[in-house]
Amino acid sequence: MKVLFVSNEAVPFAKVGGLADVAGSLPRALVGQGVDCRLVMPMHRQCPQIEQSTPSLPALSVQSPSKSFSASVFETTLPGGAVPVYLIKYDPYFDRPTIYGTETGDYPDSAERFALFARAALILNHAIGFRADVVHANDWPTGLVPTFEAVNPHGMPTVFTIHNLAYQGLFPVSTAEAIDVSPDSAPMDFLLRAKQINYMAAAIRSATVINTVSDRYASEICTSAYGAGLDDLLRHRENDLYGILNGIDYDEWSPQNPSLPATYSPEDTSGKAKCKAALQKELGLPHAPDIPLVVSVSRLVHQKGLDVLADVLPAALKLPIQFAILGTGDATTQRRYRALAQANLRRVVARIGFNSEMARIFYAGADMFVMPSRYEPCGVSQMIAMAHGTIPIVHSTGGLADTVSEKDDPQTGFAFSYLAEPDLLGAVKRAVRTYHQTSRWQRIMRNAMAADFSWSESAREYVDLYETALKLHERRRPRRDPEHPAGR
Repeated sequence: MKVLFVSNEAVPFAKVGGLADVAGSLPRALVGQGVDCRLVMPMHRQCPQIEQSTPSLPALSVQSPSKSFSASVFETTLPGGAVPVYLIKYDPYFDRPTIYGTETGDYPDSAERFALFARAALILNHAIGFRADVVHANDWPTGLVPTFEAVNPHGMPTVFTIHNLAYQGLFPVSTAEAIDVSPDSAPMDFLLRAKQINYMAAAIRSATVINTVSDRYASEICTSAYGAGLDDLLRHRENDLYGILNGIDYDEWSPQNPSLPATYSPEDTSGKAKCKAALQKELGLPHAPDIPLVVSVSRLVHQKGLDVLADVLPAALKLPIQFAILGTGDATTQRRYRALAQANLRRVVARIGFNSEMARIFYAGADMFVMPSRYEPCGVSQMIAMAHGTIPIVHSTGGLADTVSEKDDPQTGFAFSYLAEPDLLGAVKRAVRTYHQTSRWQRIMRNAMAADFSWSESAREYVDLYETALKLHERRRPRRDPEHPAGR
């Protein structure tokens, strides 16, 4: 099977969120399942090392009904060399300081940027002679990929993965001219939603099959509470909607990583205490082996529930704990955590910014990892924490509910059902109380470290999903959409 995997970001080339981790890991796992997988992404400024090489396609002509662009394509591989990567270079759209936009929002020409990317990815498929069996698009920047294929009489079956439904790619209807889509054309039938152009809605309507990154989130987004205004479309496609849990790369996220201050394993966790001491020293916290060190590594945004955590911290600090946060994001949230750190010197530390090696030490050196997300399509931070024997405290939503259990079958963390101060504080108190029950805490650590969130099982499920897309594509007749009765 040949799969063209299309993403706007991928580790190690460019990263903003968890999508980059998926795009950098899943294609390699698919190759391990016998799939011929090729990754396509834009050449962002964040991957300058590729520019030193010679383009494999110096001139890729990207055509739309009334426009033409000339891009170039650089070829490399994901680490390990098994997955070819094609980076589409078009500097007017992708040679920018950041991938999506600035602090004030997406770049004003985001619709045009990603319309070009979608067209270029599909043209590239033929230009390199690959001719994929299935195209796998990811999140709203690739939303036009399934849309263009759905209106192509010779289009390929498409899989569209929703990594975060809240980000949809919304633009004024007048944007149609800029993306070269005629108002009375078939693509516009997919794109229009609530008097706007909506890339996410277009992909949900047009993809052969849709999936998201955990079973729980797949159910949640069909409800008004989590559907971000698209729940009716998702309910209409419910028979074509699947949940496949993300994985993590255990070669990358392992307590055996030699870059850690000390290594350890489920059989011998003594090195974790050395990692904790090193983290406390790095953060300027007192060396206190018997006081639990609670951390959060997160984007500081509304989704992550860190405003509720900030409200809870003054009460939580009445317990014998230390707390540290690492991340960047919303300016108001950054100020709140800086103020909490200033008011609680040698108890609370706020590291505003992000550094991957510092994150590694946070995961390895902490005792507990708090993740009070309002919603969480999958989440990988709790998986990484568990791999390091750092016990998660989570809001039971989306992938957090699918991966962390407080039940004794086996217990891998602490969970609360409602994102409210008493519930979060109660979970922290339960965790701190259990921490001092040494044998039980060690058992929970071993359970957490034994949990297997490797990509191999998820990759097998994606292969099954591709097979489903192929079969549906062969037999499907034109579908009528409840909002657009003319369908295709």
